[in-house]
Amino acid sequence: MSAFIAIILLALAIWLVPHFYRQWRIFYLRSQPLTREQLQLIKENLPLYHYLNSNQQQELCSNIALFLHGKEFVGCEGLQVNERMKVAIAAHACLLLLGRKNECYPNLYSLLLYPDTYVAHETRREGYIETARHSAREGEAHYRGPVVLSWGDLEKDLQSPERGHNVALHEFAHKVDEEDGYFDGRPLFESSDEGATWAEVMSREFHRLRQRAEFGEFPGDTPSVLDLYGAQSPAEFFAVATESFYTIPTAMHALHPELYKELSHFYRIDPAELIRGKSTVA
Repeated sequence: MSAFIAIILLALAIWLVPHFYRQWRIFYLRSQPLTREQLQLIKENLPLYHYLNSNQQQELCSNIALFLHGKEFVGCEGLQVNERMKVAIAAHACLLLLGRKNECYPNLYSLLLYPDTYVAHETRREGYIETARHSAREGEAHYRGPVVLSWGDLEKDLQSPERGHNVALHEFAHKVDEEDGYFDGRPLFESSDEGATWAEVMSREFHRLRQRAEFGEFPGDTPSVLDLYGAQSPAEFFAVATESFYTIPTAMHALHPELYKELSHFYRIDPAELIRGKSTVA
């Protein structure tokens, strides 16, 4: 009997020790302070940082510390990865996690950075027919795998945020989307009632964008700030909507109020209100 109990206790220890070690490691890495250089780089490359309150800034910095310690950055085609690249990417990736329970992309171990738009080999299957082609890309997120980014394109996005594009936000929105096991444009909610109106709003906005992509803008139609690339699929729509939500929140709130509301509830943040509030104080 005592041998049986010992076996049970050993099995529990084998299961529990790695779990508690992982939780301790996450807590420890989140507690590591960022350097003065890293903090300055966050301020320079993440405009929304200035509008966050002190608790939000601290939470963001803690997640960035965990991200920087746990992910490998690999330069491709001769690109020398520097601290600015790492911090800029980590800051945008962790912005999407603010206010939500997370382990900071636990299935992501490496990021591949290209100096500019790169060419990827793409294979498609339709029934028994397989086709292969090469396509130019700014970034891509592999399911349960690495994120690939063009630093040149991200730098252009950072210099001109008013365009509503940000390839880092786009690809990490895909990583958020995969948390429930699927690239389908519906991320993982903490409770079922939390996303009660998500499908209705997202479906309506997605089909509206598809019509615009296929037929153009109709006379009298409400303008849109969403990139037409979002009409490709619900997953791409979610990623494109995330870009606009964070980079041009005021315009998105005005032109897509219901979509903006859904994203604000999910991401636990209201960028347009933060900006308005800070502007009013100023």
